[in-house]
Amino acid sequence: MEYVSPSEVINGDGLRLVLLQYMPSPWGQAAKAMMEYKGLSYTAAPWEGGGANEELVAWTGNNNGAPIVAWNDEAPITRWDDILFLLERLAPEKPLLPDSRRDRMRVLGLSHEICGPLGLAWNRRLSMFAPMLASGQAPEGFVLMAKKYGSTEEDVVRADERQIATLKVLAGILKAQESAGSGFFIGESVTAVDFYWAAFSNLFDLLPPEKCPMPEQGRPMFTTMADDLRAAVDPILIEHRDRIMAAHFKIPMEM
Repeated sequence: MEYVSPSEVINGDGLRLVLLQYMPSPWGQAAKAMMEYKGLSYTAAPWEGGGANEELVAWTGNNNGAPIVAWNDEAPITRWDDILFLLERLAPEKPLLPDSRRDRMRVLGLSHEICGPLGLAWNRRLSMFAPMLASGQAPEGFVLMAKKYGSTEEDVVRADERQIATLKVLAGILKAQESAGSGFFIGESVTAVDFYWAAFSNLFDLLPPEKCPMPEQGRPMFTTMADDLRAAVDPILIEHRDRIMAAHFKIPMEM
């Protein structure tokens, strides 16, 4: 993937994307894949993990990190739902939110449980960070990043329990859909929640190096997990991920 400089994205026109460099950040990878699914052209710049990223922080007014998305002279956005709504507005002919209000609510609700605060990835991040923080040997940038997301001691203790409960619900939905003849989370066609699970599945079953070429030293943080959490990753979740990735993501992943 060819990146331009942050200043080119900040001062550019059209659709622009800032991605976490070298790591498969699921929020960014989902946004990128949805842009490509919708046929939207974009310019991309890197966010340096653990770096100051001063230009980008000054541009957005916060230190939320990547992804950052901007359209023409509109203010840059970082929240997963704001990004989804923008993409729906720019390319409504290939919708990722259903017309049915009932199904729309279900897609947004499931997507929030995967992407949003206190959701699946939020809790997984607590589990991923905890061993390094407990070791007392975490780099300063890592410690600052962990503090930025915020949590309580109870959140850390309950993180695996919450992930297991959500994974069981997601697997149950896919099994019910399979019985009804559908290979998607909602309805009969791909929606945003299919993209989100596919991208976020790397937090639970990391793709091999030839498909996800991230730095080797970063892989243990993704692959280390409790046995009961690993057991909750039902095969149907990975089958769904592999199918959606093959159809709608660039493989090897670009970071």
